[in-house]
Amino acid sequence: MTYAYSPIATPNLHFQQLVYLRELERSHTLTEAAERLHISQPALSQALTQLERRLGRPLFERDGRRRVLTDAGREVARFAHEVLGRAAELQAWLAAQRRGEAGTLRVGMIDAASLYVLPETIRRFRAEFPDVDLRLVVDTSAALIARLDAFELDLAFVVGPLAGAYESAPVLIEPLYLYAPRGVAEPPQDGSWVLYPSGSQTRALIDAGLARAGLRVRVTLESSNPEILRQMVVLGLGWSVLPEAVAESVAPSLSRYRPEAIASRTLVAVRRAGAAPDARAEGFLQLAARASEGGGAKSAAAQAGGGADLV
Repeated sequence: MTYAYSPIATPNLHFQQLVYLRELERSHTLTEAAERLHISQPALSQALTQLERRLGRPLFERDGRRRVLTDAGREVARFAHEVLGRAAELQAWLAAQRRGEAGTLRVGMIDAASLYVLPETIRRFRAEFPDVDLRLVVDTSAALIARLDAFELDLAFVVGPLAGAYESAPVLIEPLYLYAPRGVAEPPQDGSWVLYPSGSQTRALIDAGLARAGLRVRVTLESSNPEILRQMVVLGLGWSVLPEAVAESVAPSLSRYRPEAIASRTLVAVRRAGAAPDARAEGFLQLAARASEGGGAKSAAAQAGGGADLV
């Protein structure tokens, strides 16, 4: 059986008419209501008559100079209070959202960002924007970009450079160093390696750096989580290339096999091209820039000699 769609008929009301009825309920006389509304009494009377006509029911009765609401009038007045109250709430929420003080902010980040780059940023953001619903996703750079493209994220912190049209700003430049298992003295090409996954941005940078150093590696374990890679080195299961903040800031500290970095990667903050300005995303990015400047990795903005605006 096929059912034809029948739209629900709704009364053609204006917010201003509801304001007038609400004020009449509070004031009881047209003269007092008109004075409080700063309009003429004839204009108020005409607007209320039009409201009655649109609703098809009498809304008030005369009692001398007073206007007494009918049953229908009281119900419409109750509706007016509710609708106008919700409208005021909506207006306040939209104003707060414009200031970055309300709504939802969905942020994606790679493991490294969640482990040691952005925790302080997250804490400060929640303290400074307590009414913003901050939702976090940790994944690989490729997965985060896919979710950004699918409108599932508002902001993502990934490894650059990026292919495609995005609005991006560098957050920090992070050197990656070569680390050996404790007590291992053989050249690194003779040992097992634990590295970031093949196909990832970080792995591509590491592979290029190892090739420049003339190192051919045999990878026995892959993980996008640098803490796991570090633990494998601690357990003596392989060599790795890691950020200093992961390898040397937690006991037992790993020792660099050579002082110079094998490679470096840039953590960038990314939004969709043409995305509307968002004060919440801008606030998060500013906090992230401050946190990176105070951390072990080098701020990209500081290295470039200036700041970078994303939104």
